[in-house]
Amino acid sequence: MAIAAATLAHVPYEITGPTPVQVYHAPPVFAYDWNAARVTTATSPSTAGRTKVTLTLNPAGDTIFLPFQQNEVHSVYLATAAILAAGGGVTGFLTPNLSGCRIYIDKVVGTNDLVIYHANALASGPYPGPYNPLNLDKETGIRVGALDTQYRNSKAYWTAPAPGPALNLTNVSGLGATTYYTSAVKKVQSEQAAGRTSVDFWGGTSVVGQLMGGVWQIWWQTYGDSTYTGKTVAGVNMQVLASGQLRT
Repeated sequence: MAIAAATLAHVPYEITGPTPVQVYHAPPVFAYDWNAARVTTATSPSTAGRTKVTLTLNPAGDTIFLPFQQNEVHSVYLATAAILAAGGGVTGFLTPNLSGCRIYIDKVVGTNDLVIYHANALASGPYPGPYNPLNLDKETGIRVGALDTQYRNSKAYWTAPAPGPALNLTNVSGLGATTYYTSAVKKVQSEQAAGRTSVDFWGGTSVVGQLMGGVWQIWWQTYGDSTYTGKTVAGVNMQVLASGQLRT
């Protein structure tokens, strides 16, 4: 059963999954069609207070899954009109947890069709160094440039007449660490203000979509907990710290 977006306000989701068949691959650019990226979902208790989402490729699955790999950009075409016409019961969208990646969302002009991108540029350096959990919501100029380049290179496939489908795309929204990790930094700051030392953050961000009334709603959540002197990873109990909806 597809994950309901409303649950993101209180259930921290740990999301990983398989790699669907690609319609295009020119590393580091990989693209998927919605119908080949269908999965079924099952949930179970995980570690540190999270709920694990197990995904299985299934041509009759009710959820579309967009995978991720380090230093690559993966994208999927959510052809909403075709999904509805197929009548196969697709109602959900998932992608693996973010911890520095960025999501970009394009819309096909004049439709409710979307192309969603999951970009990672770990090789450019994750955060301004040296490591400091107070920098989790900051990005270097090099990192921003690398992520944007991945997005543009991936978009070029979707807008090209060959080998792509020549979609007329416009960017409508995105989600990066400067937004989703603001709550993580606030969590660290609150622990430091309480007098705790050697504070660090453990957590991530989930992105979940739901097809409602012929329109995709894309939501996100950031969850986590802190460690510090006297509290190790074994004591971590992750809670949802923030959530929001992306424009589509």
